Amino acid sequence: MADTYTDLELDVLREVVNIGSSKAASALSTLVDMDVDVSTPVARVLALTEAIEHIGPGGTDVTAVVIPVSGDLQALVLMVMHPPTEAVACELLGVEAGTDIGHSALAELGNILGASYLGAISTLTGLELDSSPPEIALDMLAAVLTDALPADADDDRVLLLESTLSVAGRQCSPALLFIPARGNVGEIFARLGVPA
Repeated sequence: MADTYTDLELDVLREVVNIGSSKAASALSTLVDMDVDVSTPVARVLALTEAIEHIGPGGTDVTAVVIPVSGDLQALVLMVMHPPTEAVACELLGVEAGTDIGHSALAELGNILGASYLGAISTLTGLELDSSPPEIALDMLAAVLTDALPADADDDRVLLLESTLSVAGRQCSPALLFIPARGNVGEIFARLGVPA
């Protein structure tokens, strides 16, 4: 695969995540029984070190929701939150941050967001994507992302989706990452009709 993504490839990714955002807003609205707005994510394809710097700093403690993906392609979905974002997200969900029930609620939030984007990829590509139950990881940002990177990751590149959740005027902005195994981004583009 090429070292960088073309404008066409990035436009295709943006369209996929735009569809995923609409699905996520609808699912979250049902969860919290309030109107939810999910902004169209900014999609960036970055090396792991660049992703850490962008979300960073790497030594910051974060809470991450880790969702393994199997089926027609192997990948991981991660939702990463710094403490202020975690606190707002838990408040929006009506739970206390740092507690077992808070972590459970964040896992469900990550599951909804991840499933929405995976569903969009699946619908547009015809790929069957199965997500495993979400797990919570509590560690420094660099450690969480490094541990999550599969041994056969696609040249350590990740798709970073940045969007803002807004519920009843309150906002939080978790970072969502899609980390494909080697060759799988190329398969997605091929299914979407993007020339190699």
